[in-house]
Amino acid sequence: MQNDPSTLAALAEKEQADERSAKASPEEQKLPRRYRMYDKIKDNVSLRTIDGVIIGTSVLIVIALIYGILTGTPPQ
Repeated sequence: MQNDPSTLAALAEKEQADERSAKASPEEQKLPRRYRMYDKIKDNVSLRTIDGVIIGTSVLIVIALIYGILTGTPPQ
C-alpha cells in the first residue's frame, strides 16, 4: 500500500505544498483590511488622539441618550 502510485503522488504533492508555504515570507501574506487601515491611521495619528476621539464620541452618544430620555414624551 505504501508503494501505491496515487499515495506516492499525494505525498509528493504534500511535500511540495509544505515547501512553498515554508518559503512564503510574512510580508507576502495579505493582512485583513482592518489591519491595513489601522496601520495607515497609526502612521499619521497618535494613540492619544485616537483615544480622545473614542472618548469624545462616547460622551456625545451618552449626552444624546440622556437628552432623548428627558425630552421624550410618554405615549398616550
